[in-house]
Amino acid sequence: MDKYYKPSGRFSLIFILYFLLATAIAFPILGLIYAYCIWYIPFIYINFFITIGFGFLVGFVISVFVIKKGKVRNPLLGCIIGLAGAFLALYFHWAIWIDLVMNAGESYGSNRIGITVSNIQFLQVFSLIFRPDFVFEYIGQVNQYGTWGIRGATVSGTFLWVIWAIEFVIVAAISAFLPYLEAQKPFSESTNSWYEEITLPAFSYIENQQQIITDILAGNRDNFDLLSKDVNSETDSHSVFTLYKSKSGKNYLSIDNKTSKLDNKGNIKFDSNQIVEYIAVNNELSKILLDK
Repeated sequence: MDKYYKPSGRFSLIFILYFLLATAIAFPILGLIYAYCIWYIPFIYINFFITIGFGFLVGFVISVFVIKKGKVRNPLLGCIIGLAGAFLALYFHWAIWIDLVMNAGESYGSNRIGITVSNIQFLQVFSLIFRPDFVFEYIGQVNQYGTWGIRGATVSGTFLWVIWAIEFVIVAAISAFLPYLEAQKPFSESTNSWYEEITLPAFSYIENQQQIITDILAGNRDNFDLLSKDVNSETDSHSVFTLYKSKSGKNYLSIDNKTSKLDNKGNIKFDSNQIVEYIAVNNELSKILLDK
């Protein structure tokens, strides 16, 4: 048995169907929500986090619905699918946002902060989606004149291109990274199914990290017998074991140490340190962990 799990690089062509379904259903819905949030929340700092959230949602949909159900165990392909999904989701967002610009009504607020009332016309959005030349032409016009500002100054031109580029990089990076990670997870080629992922209750903090890796490779149970669940995962430093089980009889294990610390406000935070990822573990050690 290999010491560590390595993805086979294979995939099922059914992932294309799941990707098309995500493109037809999930991405337009996410684009709609994102466009309205960006339009009606006039705070650029909040919008920054909304953009991150949008990227996570797109990446999550692709990871769960396309990579997992499509049985993609090729990390590079997962990354490419994520990038394609990010581009399409952002395109839907742009078509919807442009329609909001076209249907803008009354504005409320001051020259420093305010909102403009608008709602989309679905038939108009539908026609825009199938006319990318119009969408990109309107994007160019918006960039030339601007539709929003910072501290009373309208944002347009090169500065606006930079902001849009940052937005694209954020969404694309997150949307590509999550499927990349998902495609790396253990998959049983013999049973044609993903391993069952079991996150175990918190165990005591692992001081000698190299030793526990050596013990796992050697099938030595001594350190596993010493593991204790007498730890408060909300306040104490601890370790997190994630077991991957398969009907094929092979098991893999990932271990993270969580080190507690106080931030500047006195709140408890945890630094995460990955000790090992997807290391092969025998049935005896797996049973010890599950029985604790």
